[in-house]
Amino acid sequence: MRRLKSHSRAPLILGKLLLGCLAITTLALSGCLVGPNNIDPGAPFRKEWIQPLPPGVSQSPNDSVAWWNKFDDPILTSLVVRTAQQNLSLGQAAERIAEARAYRGVVRGGLFPTINASPSYTRRKTSGSGNSFGISNFQPPAINFWSAGFDASWEVDIFGGLRRGLQAADADIDVAIEDHNNLLVTLQGEVGANYIQIRTLQRRIEFVERNIQLQRQSLKITEDRLAAGTVSQLDVEQAKSNLYSTEAGLPQLKQQMEIAYHALSVLMGEPPTDLSKEITPQQRFPALPEDIDVGLPVELIRQRPDIRSAERQLAAQSARIGVAVSDLYPKFTITGNFAVQSTRFNRWFTPNSIAYAAGPTMVWRLLDWGKVRSNIEVERARWRGLVYNYQNSVVTAAQEVEDALSQYRHTVQRAASLREAALSARAASAISEEQYKGGIIPFNTLLDAQRFQANLDDQAAAAEGDIYLSVVALYKALGGGWVDPFSVAPYAGEDVPPGPANPADQPPNIPLDDQLIPAEAIPVPKPGEE
Repeated sequence: MRRLKSHSRAPLILGKLLLGCLAITTLALSGCLVGPNNIDPGAPFRKEWIQPLPPGVSQSPNDSVAWWNKFDDPILTSLVVRTAQQNLSLGQAAERIAEARAYRGVVRGGLFPTINASPSYTRRKTSGSGNSFGISNFQPPAINFWSAGFDASWEVDIFGGLRRGLQAADADIDVAIEDHNNLLVTLQGEVGANYIQIRTLQRRIEFVERNIQLQRQSLKITEDRLAAGTVSQLDVEQAKSNLYSTEAGLPQLKQQMEIAYHALSVLMGEPPTDLSKEITPQQRFPALPEDIDVGLPVELIRQRPDIRSAERQLAAQSARIGVAVSDLYPKFTITGNFAVQSTRFNRWFTPNSIAYAAGPTMVWRLLDWGKVRSNIEVERARWRGLVYNYQNSVVTAAQEVEDALSQYRHTVQRAASLREAALSARAASAISEEQYKGGIIPFNTLLDAQRFQANLDDQAAAAEGDIYLSVVALYKALGGGWVDPFSVAPYAGEDVPPGPANPADQPPNIPLDDQLIPAEAIPVPKPGEE
């Protein structure tokens, strides 16, 4: 009988297979990456801010990291740090980073062979009443079948589809990190805004309570003069109406303060809590920062986490275009299995028990190119849409900074005027009270003066709080606070776009690393230059 397999030739055959696999591996390692490389899409931005910067604000490099320390308020610092440590939404964002990193391991695993061990034991007995020999009442003996081996499969990434997928997974990690950082910036801004609101409400409540005391004194004066017969009951009723109207404003202010306490508690990952013992009333606000450095508009592209996230989304989508393009090319897979099989365990390791199979396979979607090309266009359209999203993030960031600068500039002016007006109103109210006691002026004049004083005191306190809110909004718009001990390390790239691009005409085909411009290379315009 002709021998179907020569065991003496088995090592030679295995050697040839190994050489073939080595050649394909070498081809894969030196293979090309089809599809576009990531590029900087460009974004419109101005060289200078629109209006001259307010006093105390400069174009020095942005120093908004840990901006809350500039207020020199340990309570505010404590609230911000506890929020970074305990906020529940921030914890969820951190888990999304962990998810993206774990998924990257899944994608990376596709670059390596898959090997499955498959040991087995089977005892087989066929029926004696119906066997393949056609002989009734023939009882074949039971058979033991022992087998142990492994199956292997490896897709050789010659055209880079798997490596493009790994690039996309890397960029997705960066997106998750920047989204985490952007949420951190938002939360810290909300903590600052709520804290300033509480301080403002405490100040407004203080003024209301002071005016209530003054109006009670005026009521006492009118009651004494009524008893003396020098005024009518009308003055007393008007004094009561003025007093009760002022007292009615207290519950509303206290309600707003309690709501702010609850918001701060939730930001710190806690149930709504009364924070009045921690944030005790004080007469003065925290110290305003002596200098606010906002840098240049172009620096927002590196500083704002939402812009950095939009850029990394572009990088991920650019890689996914490459994954789609790789479907135009054949895919090569090396498969093989090796096993020792025997019906007797003691013959398991003999040459006759060895079984193997190995060889490459190729799959090419020749008749499916219409679907493949349509899928490529889908990915390209998504990339172009993300370009618009990136450019919109840049211009929106600039708008938020410009708005905050405008708010700060005009709020400072308004607060200064209201402060002087409130001081004059207090003096007028005191003079009116003395003249009313002497019977020089009617009660209506005193009443108008007290109402005017109460209104201006409240406006002045609110305007003073608005100054602080505008500073917090400015730091938030600058992207301050995300480089923090409790944040995740941001993406290391520092991309400065050369200018706006039309995403419909410009395909991504330039490596991102070639687009990096160091910060010191950015020209700083001189005053008066365009």
